[in-house]
Amino acid sequence: MNKGDYAMKKIINNTNREYIITDEFNEMIKSHNNYSNQKKAKPDIGTPLPNYLWVNIRGGGNTTNLKLLTENLHEIKIIEFRGKEKYIEFTLEYKSRDSFDSELRRLDNEIKSSAGYNRYFRGVICININEWLEHIHEDHFKRFLNYISESNHKILVILLIHTYEKNMIEIVESVLSAYMRIETIVFKFPDPNKTVDFLEKQYMKNSGFILLDSAKTLLIETIKELTASKNFNGFKKICQIAEDILYTIIEKKLCDQKHISAEMLSDYSKDSSYVKRAKYQINTKKTIGFIERGV
Repeated sequence: MNKGDYAMKKIINNTNREYIITDEFNEMIKSHNNYSNQKKAKPDIGTPLPNYLWVNIRGGGNTTNLKLLTENLHEIKIIEFRGKEKYIEFTLEYKSRDSFDSELRRLDNEIKSSAGYNRYFRGVICININEWLEHIHEDHFKRFLNYISESNHKILVILLIHTYEKNMIEIVESVLSAYMRIETIVFKFPDPNKTVDFLEKQYMKNSGFILLDSAKTLLIETIKELTASKNFNGFKKICQIAEDILYTIIEKKLCDQKHISAEMLSDYSKDSSYVKRAKYQINTKKTIGFIERGV
């Protein structure tokens, strides 16, 4: 195990919880660890890390990815951190040209607040720009990019969008690359098998239950059905299913059953009314209970 792998394992163990580490995230961490090792061997050679364009669904683990990424960068000492926070999350709301200054002030205040007693903030900032996808060529968005690029020597910037449309991603890349070095990471939702393993460890085993193979197969098919939906809400929906399953087990007085079978989870099969209702809600423009622009 190299130092980078050890650093990430240490970070996850310290949080005392289960995570699903996607292949895309793992590759990004490996590249940082490789860079760190080479930089230590040849300190006179090198350049700062690139900024990132993250492409991910809402609820796709963006906050978790940001937290783990930041802790890894801190652990391997690849960038300097300064301030009361290591990272900032911010949603850049769409504003017309006349009122856009208020958004820049809001962002500036967030950065200054994260500096604490220090004169300035050094760290990672993740900015959701999804509301700007249809306005990416507007002059005041380019003012935002100018603002960010001016601080790029002390802030690693991650810009986040929620579309998988290839043409749109290419347009965003083209605009961003005129202002900063950028690398695109397209996150895919984890494999359903990994997702079910996560649910079993994080929810079922913690409550004293074990999923039989038949129950795992049922849930894998259910998750495949849900993730195929256009606007799937990611981990939010997956965790909601786990909580609903635990509620059903308690409500139906099945708590004495240590092993959970597919028959016991029939209400959550891919053809169930529960899944049909979830797909209908997911495919609406605004999902009940969530703000559309939220992450």
